[in-house]
Amino acid sequence: MALINILFGSQSGNAQNLANVISESLTNEGFDSPIFDMGSIDPENIHDMDYVVIVTSTWGDGEAPDNASEWMSYLKFNEELNLSHVNFAVLGLGDTYYPHFCQCGKDFEQYLSKHGGHSLVRRIDCDLYYEEQYPEWLSELIEVLKNKLKE
Repeated sequence: MALINILFGSQSGNAQNLANVISESLTNEGFDSPIFDMGSIDPENIHDMDYVVIVTSTWGDGEAPDNASEWMSYLKFNEELNLSHVNFAVLGLGDTYYPHFCQCGKDFEQYLSKHGGHSLVRRIDCDLYYEEQYPEWLSELIEVLKNKLKE
């Protein structure tokens, strides 16, 4: 069974709730999909992860939520990182009322790609009513993972 690590960065709990939904969906499809609060694990653990799904909100003026800030700094400021083994998907949560809508998700995608990571599916930027927006993205992710990890 393939291990798909789900990392969440959340200030108000929405990203954590959605990470749980995504994990449950992946588990139902036969994947091992543990969930990690980004504030509870060292960012260097990414070197041991082949598949990563990041679910993150954006806080303040386009910044990472408190529990994801260490991860963001690690990816942003470590120029020599080689993450060519990492396959990732990013789901950003935000509010279009704010000028830096889903900036944290955009930044995670940018830094993972910069260090050689491979995007599995297009990043999705969800507004306040994310319940209506993420299902199609999740279905696409599941199909890509099934095709990529066929036994």
